[in-house]
Amino acid sequence: MSLQYVLLFLCFIFITIKGDKPPTYFPNLPLGEYKLKFKALFPCESTENHKLQYNVYFSKKTATEFELKGNMTLHVPFDDSVSISINMAVKSSIGGWKDNAHVYTTTNACSKTIWLFGELWNDIVRGFHLPRFNCPTPPGVYVTSGIDMEKLRQNNFPKKFFYGEYKMTFLFTKSTGEKLGCFVLVLDVIRPWE
Repeated sequence: MSLQYVLLFLCFIFITIKGDKPPTYFPNLPLGEYKLKFKALFPCESTENHKLQYNVYFSKKTATEFELKGNMTLHVPFDDSVSISINMAVKSSIGGWKDNAHVYTTTNACSKTIWLFGELWNDIVRGFHLPRFNCPTPPGVYVTSGIDMEKLRQNNFPKKFFYGEYKMTFLFTKSTGEKLGCFVLVLDVIRPWE
């Protein structure tokens, strides 16, 4: 009788050992690998008095493909003396925005932007016809007729993140605290199969 229990136990162990099987699939976890679904891109306020003006927007190529279009007007160089603050508000279950869900603030905005965008930075430089690939970006007006947002996958963003709808406010300041520019990006962080 005890031999039957031993054999049953051994069978149970061999059946449940994973071996070379892929990891268990948990589709309803609140975070994981993701894809981005862009919704809107607009200035925080009138850019008339901003020294870094980002007048860019998303344009639909097809039902699921977007391009980044518009212009950037830089009255001062975009360099490492600029700081950037990103405040991510998450959409709550009742429809309002909860600020400070994720906050990222750093100095050296130019170098950090290049690092964060990774290979996509080269497409941004070519798309906006920037004069150089490294810092600083000199003052001027830079216009793009369209940058494919599918290329955004080639970046140094976190590879796993919390799912949900986010409103990201990007604020650019000088070390003295002077506000240089601001824009808002609204997007969904969704599961790869959605």
